[in-house]
Amino acid sequence: MNLKSSAFAASFQRELHQLVRAYELCNQACLAENGVTASQGYTLLSLPQQGYLSMNDLSEAMGLAGSTMTRYVDQLVERGLVYRESDHEDRRVVRVKLTDRGRELRRVVERAMQEFFKQVLDELREEERSALLRTIEQVARAIEKVFRICCAG
Repeated sequence: MNLKSSAFAASFQRELHQLVRAYELCNQACLAENGVTASQGYTLLSLPQQGYLSMNDLSEAMGLAGSTMTRYVDQLVERGLVYRESDHEDRRVVRVKLTDRGRELRRVVERAMQEFFKQVLDELREEERSALLRTIEQVARAIEKVFRICCAG
């Protein structure tokens, strides 16, 4: 990597970090406005509107250890936002499902986040939005590719 590309990589890393941090802060504020922590909100958003998801699948989807996921789900069960039950065929498998309150809160949070990002994107011209989306998709694919090559293991 030459000096010019090293400087670009450093700038890219800095800007991406700021973008991710701003995104996290906005999500946390939106979730807090609806009475949930970030971890609770991300858990709600990871569950399907209808049907169950196993704890293992939920842990995998969120990239968290089972013990951490259990703690988050416990908090949501206490608040009446999710329901947890053992699988009828394999009692070792635990399934999680949104309650009616949980489904409604998920919809509210999802709409609030979409509205926020709609307002952000309204600050850009249409052609900038299209280019931005294509670029983000390309960067995401590149990150996944490089991660698989150098970091997964």
